[in-house]
Amino acid sequence: MYKKTLLVNQNGDEFIGWSDNEFNPTTGELIFNTAMTGFVEILSDPSYINQIITFTSSHVGNYGMSQDDYESNEPKIEAAIGNSFTYDPSSWRSEKSVTSWLKEYEIPFSGGFDVRSITKHLRDCGSSMFAIGQEIDKDSLINLVMNARDIIGDNSALTAGSLNLGDDTVGKVGILDLGAKQSIVNVLKKLNFQTVAISPKESAENILSMNLKGILISNGPGDPRSLEGVIDTVQKLIGNIPIFGICLGHQILSLACGLNVKKLEFGHHGSNHPVEIKGIKKALITAQNHGFAVDDFEADLVHEKFGRIESYASNLNDGSNEGISIWESMAYSVQFHPESGPGTSDGLQIFDPFVKLMESNYAKK
Repeated sequence: MYKKTLLVNQNGDEFIGWSDNEFNPTTGELIFNTAMTGFVEILSDPSYINQIITFTSSHVGNYGMSQDDYESNEPKIEAAIGNSFTYDPSSWRSEKSVTSWLKEYEIPFSGGFDVRSITKHLRDCGSSMFAIGQEIDKDSLINLVMNARDIIGDNSALTAGSLNLGDDTVGKVGILDLGAKQSIVNVLKKLNFQTVAISPKESAENILSMNLKGILISNGPGDPRSLEGVIDTVQKLIGNIPIFGICLGHQILSLACGLNVKKLEFGHHGSNHPVEIKGIKKALITAQNHGFAVDDFEADLVHEKFGRIESYASNLNDGSNEGISIWESMAYSVQFHPESGPGTSDGLQIFDPFVKLMESNYAKK
C-alpha cells in the first residue's frame, strides 16, 4: 500500500512522492547527488548529517549493499528520495537491500519523486531546508522546517566523528576526526601509514606532544565557519607539523589562514566533477560533496606568519576553489575527495605531497 510523501520548504514549495514504508517526518537541507553508483558510501558518509539527499540516478540500490563499502558505522543522512528504490538487488556482493538497511535505522526514504524537477528547482533557487513526511499536512511540515536546525551555523562536525583506531599515537598519522570517511583511513593504510583519531576538541599543544608524523583534517558536515575552536587549533598547528586537509578540512585550513568561506548556491555533490590542477595537463574527474567553498583570493598572497598561500586547483564547472597550498609551512588541502569513496581514482595522487612532507619532516626528529 503506497502512501503519499510530501516534501516542503518554508516558502511552501512542495514535491510529491510515493512510498510503501512508514516513517516519521524529519528535516534537512535538500541537496541533489548525481552519482550513479556508490549509494552505500554516500548514505553512510557523515558529511551528509542534517541533509536530505535527492538521487538523480534512475534506480537507487539496484546492486544492494555490502559492509565493505561503509564510510561509517551506519547511515548518516536525514532522508533519501529518488525516482525508484530497488527492494530486490542483484549482485554477488550484496548482503541486503539498501531499503532494508535504511528501514533498520529508521531513516526515511521515498521513491516516486520527479527528481528532474527537484534538481532544476535547487539549481534555480538554491539549496534550502526542507521537511519530509507522510500523512501530514503541508502547514505542519512548514512549521517543522521553520524550527529546524539550519545548515548555516551547523557545528555537527564536533560530534560527527566515529573512527575507532586505538590510542597509541607515536609515528602515526593523526586524523582530526570531524566525520572522517573510512576510505581515507583505507588509503593511508595502503600507503603503509598507521592512523589514530584525534578529537576536534583536542588542544594544539596536546596534538604536538603526540609525536605524530602528520595531521589530516577530515571531511565532515555543517558550516565550517561555526567551528571556531577547531580553526584556532589548526592555526596553532600550521608550520609545526605536516598538514593535509580534505573537504571540510580544506575549508578549516583556509579559515585558519585568514581566507574566507562562502555558501554555494546548491553545492557540489557527485562523483563526476572535473577539476583542473596546476601543472597537470588534464582534468581530474573527482568525487565531491560540499555546500561551502573557499572564496577567491589574490594570486600573490603572503601570510605574515605562514608564508605564500597559493590556489593550485579549480572546479571546471563553476571556477570555484578546489585546493590551497602553503608549502613554506608544510600544509595544503583539497576541496574534493581524493580518496574516491565512491568515485574515480584520479585524485589519489593528491596524497603524494602529504607522504613526502611527512617522510622528510619526521626524519629530522
